[in-house]
Amino acid sequence: MVDPVRLNPGLSIRNRLLLQLGVVAFVISISLFLLARQVIVQAVTATQDGLLNAAVQSIVDKITVIDGTVSLDLPYDTFSLLGAVGEDRIFYRIAENDRFLTGYEDFSYNGVFGDLRAPVFGNIEYLGETFRFVAIENILFSNDKPQRLTIIIAQSQNFQASVQTRISNNLLLVTLAFLLIAILVAYLTANLTIRPIDRFTMDVKQRGPTDLRKVSADVPIELLPLAQSLNGFISRFRSALRQTETFIAEAAHHIRTPLSVVKSESELALRKSKNPENREHLRNIIQAVDWTNRSATQLLDHAMVLYRIERPEKAKLSLQQTAGDLVSQFQPVAALRDLDLRFSSDVSIEEKVLLDRTLLEAALRNLLDNALKYAKPESEVNVSLTRTSKRFEIAITNWVSRPKSLNPSKLLKKFKRGENTENIVGSGLGLSIVTEAAHAINAEFTIRKIKRGAICAVLSIAC
Repeated sequence: MVDPVRLNPGLSIRNRLLLQLGVVAFVISISLFLLARQVIVQAVTATQDGLLNAAVQSIVDKITVIDGTVSLDLPYDTFSLLGAVGEDRIFYRIAENDRFLTGYEDFSYNGVFGDLRAPVFGNIEYLGETFRFVAIENILFSNDKPQRLTIIIAQSQNFQASVQTRISNNLLLVTLAFLLIAILVAYLTANLTIRPIDRFTMDVKQRGPTDLRKVSADVPIELLPLAQSLNGFISRFRSALRQTETFIAEAAHHIRTPLSVVKSESELALRKSKNPENREHLRNIIQAVDWTNRSATQLLDHAMVLYRIERPEKAKLSLQQTAGDLVSQFQPVAALRDLDLRFSSDVSIEEKVLLDRTLLEAALRNLLDNALKYAKPESEVNVSLTRTSKRFEIAITNWVSRPKSLNPSKLLKKFKRGENTENIVGSGLGLSIVTEAAHAINAEFTIRKIKRGAICAVLSIAC
């Protein structure tokens, strides 16, 4: 026994797209956050550097040389302003030719000094805290001697850190909002991208077991090879199915012809035979021929129904006229079996529906044949055509000898027959043909038991 093919589904295309787009959105969000945060840090630092530069400019403006001595009037208002910003602390040191003049003597700096046009800014560690500083040197001439005056001012970064924290928090919220929006856009994009594949899938998934039409849905160019391969497979399958149906039809025709000859010769021999034992054998042969002929006929009908299901030829037709003509054709058969076949209709002959006439006639013919075969002798077989708001209903009612023993669900299976059918010619294909034909014309077929030992088969057709 061949094991069935097991498919191991991986991550769906939609989820893969969503994952990839989500990762891209996350990377972009983090990059934008870091870039914006860096810009903010640079802007805050530039603002602090501007304040420090203004302070050092104020100090330089207050430096004078009197009688060869450097005089300095410190601008305490500027220092007060710097210290008031976020309650930052200010440290400074002013020296002349490396000789301490004023400020904080232990606040030392051994780095490079700039000038007024290009001050040197940087960070320095002092008292266990990081300070932002500006350092310049200014050359003064006293008694025609150059005097090197160095100035360094440092400010703590409490206010700048608090500003950066607030802006970073707001930026983080904006980044999260951007990330959520990007994920939503990624989800919508993935759905839009996968939509043609979903349409292609539904076009194939919604087909019935006998729908072998080629796939005609619009597909992206990436799915075109798959659609072409699927259409090629359908074409090969249809060809194999047609060959099988043709073989069944030809086999049925070739079987019926010699069977007719065998039956005729057996009936002729039965009339001439006087031996009771031979006559019994001949009757058995004739009965077997009838059974075989009936099976061949229904196999032919089944092959025809399968072929028409694949290629239906729909046309406007009158149910009243079609059903009435079939009832008329079965009237001689009903008379031979002492049955009263009646037809009633409340539907006008002008009312028509669009469906395949051959499939409808195959279904009705098998229903009438079954109703006449299994009806009680000298009983009625009623065929009624009625209409509801949305459907036409063709009901065929007959009276049987043992209605309680009937199992409607079992009767619809192929080659299954009810009880007490040993002496009735049949193959068990009739109702299965009706079921397949009804499905092909979008009709519903049901069998139910009604009172007084009657069985009612109903074919309900959409208007």
